[in-house]
Amino acid sequence: MDILREFSRKATLAYARARQPRNYVGATLFPVQTVNELTFEYWKSLNLLPVMASVQAFGAEAEIASRDGAEKVTGEIPTIKRKIPLNGRALVALRREGAGDVDFVRNTLYNDLDNMIDAVHARIEQMRIDAIATGKIELDENGVVMTVDYGVPANHKEVLSGTDKWSDHANAKPIEAIQDWVSTIVADTGVTPARALTSNTVVTHLLKSAEIRKLIYGDAGGSRAISLNQLNELMRQMNLPAIATYDLQVRRQLRNGTYQTARFLPEAKFVLLPGEKLGDTLMGPTEDAMLDPDIDAKEIAGVYAAVYKQSMDPPVIETKAAASSIVTFPMADTVFIADVI
Repeated sequence: MDILREFSRKATLAYARARQPRNYVGATLFPVQTVNELTFEYWKSLNLLPVMASVQAFGAEAEIASRDGAEKVTGEIPTIKRKIPLNGRALVALRREGAGDVDFVRNTLYNDLDNMIDAVHARIEQMRIDAIATGKIELDENGVVMTVDYGVPANHKEVLSGTDKWSDHANAKPIEAIQDWVSTIVADTGVTPARALTSNTVVTHLLKSAEIRKLIYGDAGGSRAISLNQLNELMRQMNLPAIATYDLQVRRQLRNGTYQTARFLPEAKFVLLPGEKLGDTLMGPTEDAMLDPDIDAKEIAGVYAAVYKQSMDPPVIETKAAASSIVTFPMADTVFIADVI
């Protein structure tokens, strides 16, 4: 098993930290920040509008400000793990180590590393998107039951019904709805939304909207095609946020071993967002890294990966990836979450 020496803990850790995840939009909204803690704590601003200072006479004591509109959010950072055993043809090749066997086993182990690391990154992305799509993260997996409610205000959420749904192309008024939602956020926080995230399905409905067609083409717009670029130009002219789509999918393995394809962002969602980052993706230490004698203390936070032999009968070679991660969302008041179709 000389090939396993190539997969030392330092090598697999460096490989995991260097591997770039898929083009996840959540990583731009919640950049990664490593922490050497298993808990998180931050202050959530409930009103971002500044409070004016008062005029004072020369030499007079300054007016004392009160700390209004601040809320502390605390919780534990959960652990995410996945592993896969080396079996079948690769296990036979590992023990045989004949011509071509070493390369085959090496490629198999690297593929397993990629898949396990990607699985961890995907679960982190789902937490980020859950935060903006629902205002909370709800976990109920493998005995871990946990809810993090980020406190998106109730008046920053709406579920459209009847002829207000954007799938009713003739009657719905999506531009009026977006204007109302933007006005609500500005009035409550002083922050103007700069972008909107939704699905391609929602955009398809918007491009068929009678209201939008008329705004772009006038009375002759009923039958003329429009594009997302034209829609975003209309949004720009009306000082409304640009619209982007996010349709990336992931597979989940069910308890019975079968796979289910799912979206990160639910298809019916339309989310207004500010231009700046919303918070952080905290990456804490994993128990695997803390208990691993080959890992330096300064490297215990972040994605962990290992290829190792389990002392069983017969011995088993396993590839594992793990991370401790949670999302902070101090800008939760500045988003608007709508179900539109």
